[in-house]
Amino acid sequence: MGDITAPERAREMRIVVECALRPASGDDGLAEILHGTITAWSVTALLPDDENLWLVSGQVPNRVGTAGYARAAHTLVQQILDLGVVSRAEADLPVRPIADTGHSAGTTVPVTEGCTPGSADSSWARDAIRCEEAWAVPLVPGGAARGAGVLIGHPDTGYTLHPNLGAEALDLSKDWDFISDDDDARDPLVAPDESPWPLVYPGHGTGTASILAGRGNEEQGIVGVAPEATLVPIRAVESVVQLFDTDVARSVAHARATGCQVISISLGGKGFFGLQAEIQRAVDDGIIVLAAAGNQVGIVVAPASYPNCLAVAATGVDDQPWPESSRGRAVDVSAPGWCVWAAAYRWDDGEPVAVVRRASGTSYAVAHVAGVAALWLAHHGPTMLRDRYGPQVQAAFLKVLTSQGVRVPPGWNARKWGAGIVDAAALLAAPLPERAELGRASAAGDSALARLSALVNLDERTFESALSRHLHLDGDALSLTLARFEGELAFHLLEQPGFRARLLAVPGNAQLDTEATQTTCSPGFARTFL
Repeated sequence: MGDITAPERAREMRIVVECALRPASGDDGLAEILHGTITAWSVTALLPDDENLWLVSGQVPNRVGTAGYARAAHTLVQQILDLGVVSRAEADLPVRPIADTGHSAGTTVPVTEGCTPGSADSSWARDAIRCEEAWAVPLVPGGAARGAGVLIGHPDTGYTLHPNLGAEALDLSKDWDFISDDDDARDPLVAPDESPWPLVYPGHGTGTASILAGRGNEEQGIVGVAPEATLVPIRAVESVVQLFDTDVARSVAHARATGCQVISISLGGKGFFGLQAEIQRAVDDGIIVLAAAGNQVGIVVAPASYPNCLAVAATGVDDQPWPESSRGRAVDVSAPGWCVWAAAYRWDDGEPVAVVRRASGTSYAVAHVAGVAALWLAHHGPTMLRDRYGPQVQAAFLKVLTSQGVRVPPGWNARKWGAGIVDAAALLAAPLPERAELGRASAAGDSALARLSALVNLDERTFESALSRHLHLDGDALSLTLARFEGELAFHLLEQPGFRARLLAVPGNAQLDTEATQTTCSPGFARTFL
């Protein structure tokens, strides 16, 4: 993947396949299909320690994000599956925001107007989660304050040396750039009008990192939630629209391999089966993995929708949920993400200038909770927690967080917004649970039905019943259909609200925009679902 230019990446197609051997080795049928769609294609191992997942990639005529690109990718997946040489295949492609407002799922939105007066204080979000009180909680033997000694993996747009982040917050011996495939995760800060991507937000990774572990000061505007924790910057995206989930999966693998104890993912999209599996490996290694619930689309995006990843929604200065935050049964907790202060950049005469400003998005909400996770790990000692809980460190954190580490405002709807708004001081003061009290955050839910039902905010039985009625299938026949079309179905559920409403028989939304869905779907999907 190294040395691919931005225009080339804008026309790069990626298909993830699962098989025991490298695909296309001596298989003329698969090679012929690939040659018919992708030029100069290659096959590489997706992850360093998974011998079954392979990434097929190359250049195509249509740009990423267009209807023609999506249709070609989905059709190619079905052609590959028809050959019977791989067990699973899925296209890795982005989803556009459902609401056409200039925002997108899992991203952060710069704010210039509409913020309440209370958000003018740069420390309001930290105050809302009782951060400074948490710093003052008496330490347990072997513990450390303010996140000291905790390493946070941070897949995003990379890092910069913004004064409100600070070089001392970063471990640049472990950073990695999965876009250029090298060991320099610096964000190049390409000016928005010079980028080929939609909805660019250069410096996004610096902004979320400043919330996590910023080394700034109150006069400048940013002090991180865990200001003595250390970040491993991982450059995984160029646009605030998450483009390739495969790079996110690789980032999780890199964070795990480099010894991170927390992974904070301020990104979201449709996901794919390998991303959930890689998150599970991280959780099994005692790592706490958190992700943004999403913006604008309403439903929780992947990987936050996965049962083995903690999902965080966004609130504002008055404890009200941010209206544009995703919400639903997958959300574990909420945290400030509406008009919060963060490091950012503006462009003067074509040059980036470091600033501090307010912004909104679940990207910032998850950064707050990831910082609190670092405080909790440091307070008790990461080694002690891993020795005590093993693969249940995340389960222990989640139990304490949702039972004792939140505030519950009047009128709070826990079914939409999780257990409450994170309270760092209460979390650190709470006793640790017994291991016998915990359930393993495991691969339960590791099926097409589970992933898709979580994506649309339904329990598995309700979602299965809706699909059975629509497709006139049940049992094994339904399971096989979902396994074959999982990635494409996830794409259309996020992209086409009319399709989603009709499939789930939502009252008052019976009209299906068949034409819009047909422009991006494979012929097999059209025959099955339309």
